[in-house]
Amino acid sequence: MRHRPLLTVLATCALVAAGVLPARASVGTTVASPCAQPNGRVAAMAVSGRTLYVGGSFTSVRDRAGVLQPRAHLAAVDADTCDLLPWRADTDADVYALEASAGVVYAGGAFTHVGGVARARLAALDATAKVLSFDGALDKPVRALDAVDGSLYAGGDFLKAQGATRTRLAAYDLATGAVRGSWTPAANGAVTSVEGRPGAAQVYVGGNFTGVSGSSQPYLALLATADGAVDEGFSPWAGYDQAPFPLIDLAADGRGLYAGGGGSGGHLVIWNLDGTLQRPVYQTDGGVQTVAVDGDSLYVGGHFTNYCVGNTGAGHPYICTTPLSRRKAFEVRLSTGELTSWAPRFNSPHGVLTEAVDPVTHGLWTGGDFTKIGTKAVNHLADFRP
Repeated sequence: MRHRPLLTVLATCALVAAGVLPARASVGTTVASPCAQPNGRVAAMAVSGRTLYVGGSFTSVRDRAGVLQPRAHLAAVDADTCDLLPWRADTDADVYALEASAGVVYAGGAFTHVGGVARARLAALDATAKVLSFDGALDKPVRALDAVDGSLYAGGDFLKAQGATRTRLAAYDLATGAVRGSWTPAANGAVTSVEGRPGAAQVYVGGNFTGVSGSSQPYLALLATADGAVDEGFSPWAGYDQAPFPLIDLAADGRGLYAGGGGSGGHLVIWNLDGTLQRPVYQTDGGVQTVAVDGDSLYVGGHFTNYCVGNTGAGHPYICTTPLSRRKAFEVRLSTGELTSWAPRFNSPHGVLTEAVDPVTHGLWTGGDFTKIGTKAVNHLADFRP
């Protein structure tokens, strides 16, 4: 007879009492197979029509027939069949961010060439993999992209964009491709996520900064899309009784702002759009690196191995007081705040780095450093279906 560890038994009892376990998962824990498999990290994804674009540090992708096909840092996959598509636009360095808008795919990263064409760290491609005339022309890496109301907003490590001073934040006119002269906020640390605020002419920016344009804005700020002015009334940490922590990823819809971050262990935060806390902050024992929202589901990925029941723990490395095993991913039911039963077990220290929801099937794509889910070999890209 196999004995369950005492902590697991206690955690399970606590969860049943709290009502966490009964919530049904929205997607399966097994993945579509076979599927295109990159040979290295997937750090960014974007869905356009029935195509999934992926970016990262990989140099080839194994197709469904098992043949390794050259694809340097960018690739496209059929979202219905999992087939690797002939679309090819190799870059000479890693891709960290992807955004799809009006049939155009924008790629940001550390590269200086795409498809053999000089493009400094931000480029645009069409559905045939043609490199378009747009050139972000940035001096250092791009780590975040979001297209909002006719502009492409970029965040990262850069200090120059198209020759103009742009301190880790820039906006481009999508019609002309020119950097917008009126949008000049400046962050004093890396920007890792940019997300438009639904129903308002504003964008959220998150990262490892503590100030924007001279205003104290630890790790998260709300900026006007017109001129980049900081919303000084936005105070997301006011209702939190611990020290703020760096944010890694943001997502938003009409109900709230969702954030994954580091700090002591790792954290998931659900704010109302005005910056007031909607739920107590969720604690994990490792960083939350990606969040994606679809209906009543909030999908969470990172390099944690446990969710901390009761949101308590301590130490370096961080140890949950009452751990619930969640190896690199979990799902929160937004209507109740509960974790669901969805618990795929990803391997690798850094785990899940990016997620994308399929708007047609409501399936979930995940990418990262993993090479297994449970005992099954799954290299860097996984497709979970309802």
